[in-house]
Amino acid sequence: MCGRYMVTANRKQLVERFAAQEALGGEAPAGVIAPSQMAAVVTMEHKLETQRWGLTPEWEARGVLLINARADTLTQKPSFRDLLAKQRCLIPANGFFEWERLPSGRKRPLFFRLPNRGLFGFAGLWTTSGDGTGRAFTIITTEANELIQPVHDRMPVMLTPEAEATWLKPETEADTLLGLLRSFSAEQLRAEEGATLLSPPASAKQPLLPF
Repeated sequence: MCGRYMVTANRKQLVERFAAQEALGGEAPAGVIAPSQMAAVVTMEHKLETQRWGLTPEWEARGVLLINARADTLTQKPSFRDLLAKQRCLIPANGFFEWERLPSGRKRPLFFRLPNRGLFGFAGLWTTSGDGTGRAFTIITTEANELIQPVHDRMPVMLTPEAEATWLKPETEADTLLGLLRSFSAEQLRAEEGATLLSPPASAKQPLLPF
């Protein structure tokens, strides 16, 4: 489950990196992003938008935020299957957090990032929330790579620039899309202590559900 990530880029940097149109309005949210907060996304129309992290779709009656969607079950759930076909997005990030359980029982945050600390895109889906709060997104997760497995068994889908372009193309077929939803290379990631990067986490207004 991906429950915190960081993006440090401003709107201009996001527009340049993702070849997006400036549809955001105002400055892009930056810093540590927590569920229920607003964040920048890039839609299939290459528009840079602000959306809430966590779906509350009409078909989900339990009042939870769907902050993650499992890659291996996307096509088994009709609503996710429809989003996969028509409402894919990229979520810009510089890295993400997972919590390692120490022998003492205490947990410490680790920050996973690219070696150059550069921007990349998570694979995501978006929809109009059933609670009437506007557009919202979820981050797709897959099996963890060798670097992350000791900490957590899943990781967010990180796309290469080439895969980002394929993910956003409307004509990309489902089999090709699903083939992109794999673990990112452990050799291309770095882990570092994350406590100094974390601000006090925002309290989510709703319970969280990794789907």
